[in-house]
Amino acid sequence: MRTRKQQISVVVTMYLAVFAAFLSYEVFNKAHYSYAPLIMRGWLDEHLPIVSPFVIPYISFHLLAMVVVPALALKFGNFYQFLTNTWAIIFGQLMLDVAYLFFQTEVPRPTNFQVHNFFDWLLKNLVWGNDRPLNGFPSNHVTWSVISIIALWRLRHRIPKTSYLLIGWFALIIPATVLLAQHFVIDIYGGVLAGFTAYWAVMFVIERPSLQPTKVMP
Repeated sequence: MRTRKQQISVVVTMYLAVFAAFLSYEVFNKAHYSYAPLIMRGWLDEHLPIVSPFVIPYISFHLLAMVVVPALALKFGNFYQFLTNTWAIIFGQLMLDVAYLFFQTEVPRPTNFQVHNFFDWLLKNLVWGNDRPLNGFPSNHVTWSVISIIALWRLRHRIPKTSYLLIGWFALIIPATVLLAQHFVIDIYGGVLAGFTAYWAVMFVIERPSLQPTKVMP
């Protein structure tokens, strides 16, 4: 059993490790590659419009996934749920980084995009201006969003309103990745798979849930 001081130390360390996981995304996004990144555009991608208001949930992603959801898991779940949440982010990002290292993909931005409103300005200057069109498959936003949705689903009985509100918000982030021309549809599939795999694998290591069915009293 850890003392409170030890738990605080672990919490701070895990938050720093999550931030380091975010920085690893930036390393691969800003790197230069000796080969042409693969463009995984499908038929549906050709027909999807840009819906710039989705930029709001999209840019809220890191604060919510990196800080808010782990804090809720710690406060309203328990210490081990916090560890599962944060380690899942780290493990999930590690899986993505391996893909980015050996299988870099690119999502070309539209060249004729015009700024007509504040959402368009945010998309062009804040999102596209700071994030190179690399690290497409799997989607980092989708992976971390799936991890956050699972963590929030486990809290739905403790904080139902907050859990369902944030689950709905993260559900908007997933389509935002393609409706902002940040990803292709195939990147969503990869992110969903990576997110589920990371969370459940880490949960079974840290929390060791029993797979035995609950006995029903006669």
